[in-house]
Amino acid sequence: MWGQGMDAGSMPSLMPGGMAPSWGGMGMDGGPVPPGPVGTGPGMGLPGGFVMPTNTSPSGLPGMSDDGTCTVPKGGGAPPSTLMPPGMPGMAGDAGGPGMMMNPMMMNPMFAAMAQGGAGGGAGDSGGPRPPMMNPMAMMMMQPMMAAMAARMAQGGNSPEGAGGAGGPGGEANPMASMMNPMAMMMQQGGMNPMMAMANMMRGGQGPQKEVAPPKEEPQDVGIDPDVQELGDYYNIEDRWIKRLNETMKKRKDTKDQDLAKLYEVLERARSPTGLLTVKIGEMESGQFVGKIKPDKDVERLARKFKLDEHVKSRLTELAVRLKDMKDMHLDRLEQHLSYSKHPNAMATLLAGKLLEHEVEELPDLKEAEQVMEKFRLDDDAKSKLREIVEKRASEKTEVLATVRKHLEASQHPSAMLCRIARSLIDGEKLDDPPERRAPPRPAPGGGERDRERGYDYARD
Repeated sequence: MWGQGMDAGSMPSLMPGGMAPSWGGMGMDGGPVPPGPVGTGPGMGLPGGFVMPTNTSPSGLPGMSDDGTCTVPKGGGAPPSTLMPPGMPGMAGDAGGPGMMMNPMMMNPMFAAMAQGGAGGGAGDSGGPRPPMMNPMAMMMMQPMMAAMAARMAQGGNSPEGAGGAGGPGGEANPMASMMNPMAMMMQQGGMNPMMAMANMMRGGQGPQKEVAPPKEEPQDVGIDPDVQELGDYYNIEDRWIKRLNETMKKRKDTKDQDLAKLYEVLERARSPTGLLTVKIGEMESGQFVGKIKPDKDVERLARKFKLDEHVKSRLTELAVRLKDMKDMHLDRLEQHLSYSKHPNAMATLLAGKLLEHEVEELPDLKEAEQVMEKFRLDDDAKSKLREIVEKRASEKTEVLATVRKHLEASQHPSAMLCRIARSLIDGEKLDDPPERRAPPRPAPGGGERDRERGYDYARD
């Protein structure tokens, strides 16, 4: 700006925060800062000791002198070059004590140029008058170029300026270049990750953040068996019962196919498939469930004789398997009861269920009842009622059959009499003995014409 006819004291506040472009313009005394371990610019409170190289900028730019040097007017407050580490590019190595570098975050090239003032810019500097400071606007335009140059210097490139730090190509990163380029500084601090470096600097320079270990993955569920899931979808079973059935089937792998076939069979006729499935799962867990197996030959014979349905046949097969120790007796007595039933399928399902659920230990024998049927020549309805009476009163079968005989003997129509007293006997009522049956009285002998008119014709002895 001085090259355009403005002095340092009258330069408008173009810098951030209203800062004047030189130490003198800020009302501070010029001159060198005494050397020491920590040097600060006068009145600034910032670390001092940084000097901009004077031979790294090309000539011909606005605000530059013809010989290509970039110097600042006298009156600043930069320390002498003795505070700079030896071996910096474009600088003569002094043997002075070490100096503190300026805060990298404050090392915008504009601030770097402003920080150069007074005497002691480098070796051989006489401290005489200096050319005016470069135009700040031109310096802002030069920032991309300077950043690229600093990056090459940080990487130890083949440029002459980069060779003065670490000894040529392939050397260590040039600290001067890193200070000139804040982005390069962040890349070095964050392990070549600018975003990580910026985050570290925002945290106050606490160093790279430790990587958080990813949460341990919980072991995934093996999943539902496809066959079990298919059964659940077919009958619209709730998910929680499908999972429980799947866990149960894992313990019954040897009978999986038979178990599923049986479940399809019983759930097909269920009013509430989910409710019945819960019962069957309980039977599986207690070891009482029997899957679909090969039919028993005796069961097949009963199925053909009474024309039983498949599901009834399967139920009888389950009965033969679970109660195999008494299979012959159960099937024999079951056949007796089916012989006097009007609905064999329903009766077989009912009686088999009672046996399987242990509601009764065995079915009552009908041999005594069959003798009554034959003696009084009962019809089918009376036979069915007598079978039901024996089933319901099995524990007192002998006494009940004795009562039935008395009533049938006292009646002229035994079948009708049995149907009339059946409900009372089924309900457990006790019947009184019927009155004794009397023979019709014989008319007195004689009578003659009058008796013949009335239809009486007696043979005389």
